[in-house]
Amino acid sequence: MRRILIVQSRPEDDVADAELEGMVRFGSLDESRIRRVRLDREQPALELRDVDAVLVGGGPANFSDGHGRLPQHARTTAWLTDLAREVIRDDVPYLGACLGLGGLVHALGSRMVRGIAESVAPVELSLVGDDWLTHGLPRAFTAFGGHKEGIAEAPEGATTLAVSATCVHMVRVGQHVVGTQFHPELDSAGLEQRIRAYRDHGYFSPEEVEDLVAAGRAADVTHPQTILARFTERYGLTR
Repeated sequence: MRRILIVQSRPEDDVADAELEGMVRFGSLDESRIRRVRLDREQPALELRDVDAVLVGGGPANFSDGHGRLPQHARTTAWLTDLAREVIRDDVPYLGACLGLGGLVHALGSRMVRGIAESVAPVELSLVGDDWLTHGLPRAFTAFGGHKEGIAEAPEGATTLAVSATCVHMVRVGQHVVGTQFHPELDSAGLEQRIRAYRDHGYFSPEEVEDLVAAGRAADVTHPQTILARFTERYGLTR
């Protein structure tokens, strides 16, 4: 049986489980085919020969952190960059959110930049050009973000598909490799969980928690999940 590789790096079990559940629910994934890798626990040898597609979630590591970064985070970003090199080389279907985008950027020889940041909150995106993943969607729509680093322009070898006022939010590399700064598996309940879990992690001021939760509940966020569903259907990952 060919596998769906899901890569996660969140050390909080409840948040990691919710991230996985969102991928499965909005992507209608065939759970019997999933191989789940949690980089907070292991960095296995890369083997993609029996993998139909790769999905990557976000996490607390940052590619732009300096020499004082946690060893675990250094291992995570190195592993994700190696993974991105493999999927780019073989054009393996790949949808990487947040850290998954960072892996692509670094595999292409560019760098995520500290300070190109957005809070754990709704963010307004604009589509650039046309693509089967976004065809027919509104030219502007809302997604859920939350990051401390980003890119102002796509690296050489990548095509920009969506942007916010702050940064590039979606790119394609080759035919089948896609990275997003936003989280396509996330709904308002998942956003609230992350806001409360990461309130002291520097993404926002702890005094903003209730306002951010309220903003997430009020936002109409459905089109990112449509992008996830189109990806999983296109590559035969659904149940």
